[in-house]
Amino acid sequence: RAVVPGAVEVPAARARAVAAELRRRGLLTWSQADVRLARQASFDGQTGSYARAQVVPPDLPVPAPGPPIAVIDDRIDAATADVGPSTRFLNDGALAGAHGTEVASVAAGLANGSGVTGIFPGAPLLSYGTDLSCADVARGIEAARAAGARVVNLSLGGPGECLALTIAVQRAFAADAVVVAAAGNEFAEGNPVIFPAASPHVLSVAALDQDGRPSEFSTANAAVDVAAPGVAIPVATPLAFDRDGLRDGIGLADGTSFSAPIVSGLVAWLQAARPGLAAGQYADLARAGAVDLGAPGYDADTGFGRVNLPGSLAAGVPRNDPFEPNDGITYVNGVVLGRTAKAVYTGTRTRRLRASIDRVEDPVDVYRIRIPARRAVAVRSRQRRGDSDLGVFSSSARTIDGAALAVSQRTGTGTESIRMRNASRHAVTRYVAVIPSPRSRTLDADYDLTVERARFR
Repeated sequence: RAVVPGAVEVPAARARAVAAELRRRGLLTWSQADVRLARQASFDGQTGSYARAQVVPPDLPVPAPGPPIAVIDDRIDAATADVGPSTRFLNDGALAGAHGTEVASVAAGLANGSGVTGIFPGAPLLSYGTDLSCADVARGIEAARAAGARVVNLSLGGPGECLALTIAVQRAFAADAVVVAAAGNEFAEGNPVIFPAASPHVLSVAALDQDGRPSEFSTANAAVDVAAPGVAIPVATPLAFDRDGLRDGIGLADGTSFSAPIVSGLVAWLQAARPGLAAGQYADLARAGAVDLGAPGYDADTGFGRVNLPGSLAAGVPRNDPFEPNDGITYVNGVVLGRTAKAVYTGTRTRRLRASIDRVEDPVDVYRIRIPARRAVAVRSRQRRGDSDLGVFSSSARTIDGAALAVSQRTGTGTESIRMRNASRHAVTRYVAVIPSPRSRTLDADYDLTVERARFR
């Protein structure tokens, strides 16, 4: 079965034979066993303050609904009044659990005078019921992207990267959807890296307790972007799964599973109130508006701090990082996104652009250039902040892990420079890669890239 473009799911008994035949034909880029993901929830919440008020002032007017929020999870319960009327279903299936309904209610529960009011009450919802296999979650993201979702909530995850899921996430990001994921509940297990929260271009959300401190369970690592309440979160529960003794369709739940939809609701609100921005800019607004917690600046427990809608609404428009996602050669040669990226340089005029990279969020920038016959080009990367290296790869390269045609790896924040010469009678394609330097003391770097004609000699 198809999972994402270029990737198929085959029965385990046939996998080795299929992989061997694809390798023989030169068509195999990667293969991987399917994995199971887990919901990032723990249903032992204690009574306490109402979480929404920590993020959204009660008197802040709610904008008209914008694009939908996709919930890739258990199927949302159509009979639950807080979320059923605003939900469109992307696949068929039975109601298998409460988790998807509860997550949806945190993001977008209707303000109907009862039940649970979400961060963005009444925001349209898309429901994809998943069996939690990596392949099926990837299919859900693909379905959400095709249905026009601009926020994709993933209150699930697991250790170890699943490439099909990573590809689906990047394709959603390329369609200007913000992917929000639970950072994980594995603090006591040593803070393993949880995917897809740790995947590039994913807004990873940690959990806070009722006192605004990092919860005792929330995973802490360099992938965390922001934090949101995650203890004693009010949730709407399908009556079939309401086992707290009251049978009122309301419960309290803990977990980064419920911190993530708080951020999903906030991002959907930003999209409705400040339309026209790219996915990365909305994620940056969530970070920019956050209230710093603990020691000044970023930290692994809470990222840039507790999300705060007024702060994000008032923040200046973030600079857009161009040509994203371009986190590898397969992102620009058509393999992942289904289209070959436009060449940033074709030999007709000098090209200048400003961009950034980050070891976790944006680990490499790759640009496609065309060098005309019997021409030479100069490629320069001037460091504004941090330290990055520069490499140029041939048109046949599939990854930047192989041998480069040329590299520039100067230490410090100067300018990396490479000169390339095409002595053939035909134009050639080259891939320019900007990569964080292993010697850099920071996780990220800002740079100015220039590609221009050089003297042919």
